[in-house]
Amino acid sequence: MAQVTITGTIKQIGKLQDISEKFRKRELVITEPSGQRPQHIPVEFTQDRCSLLDGFNDGDEVAVTCFVNGREWAGRDGVTKFFLSLSGNRIERAGAAPSHGGERSAPAPTAADMPPVGGDEDDLPF
Repeated sequence: MAQVTITGTIKQIGKLQDISEKFRKRELVITEPSGQRPQHIPVEFTQDRCSLLDGFNDGDEVAVTCFVNGREWAGRDGVTKFFLSLSGNRIERAGAAPSHGGERSAPAPTAADMPPVGGDEDDLPF
């Protein structure tokens, strides 16, 4: 699984969402300065990783390490679409010296961290 680190300012920290009894998520939006058009990048934290966002606030400068995930989905019309998502794995304050406790991280995601497959065929896979 590919991994990237995004550095920027927290634009928004979403509320914890219980999707099912076995799956929960929380979204973080990071604004990354990029020339004239800043990029607003959503990163999804799932399961136990949701708590990594506790203690951070909108406006904080952070570095977030994410796993890049891609999924294939076929619609009722037979058209196949591909989706890309970023799964947050670690977050730390930008410019902070690495330490054994200053950064907040979790183990690599597993299949249990992904949302359940199934449900209504009209539902988009995200």
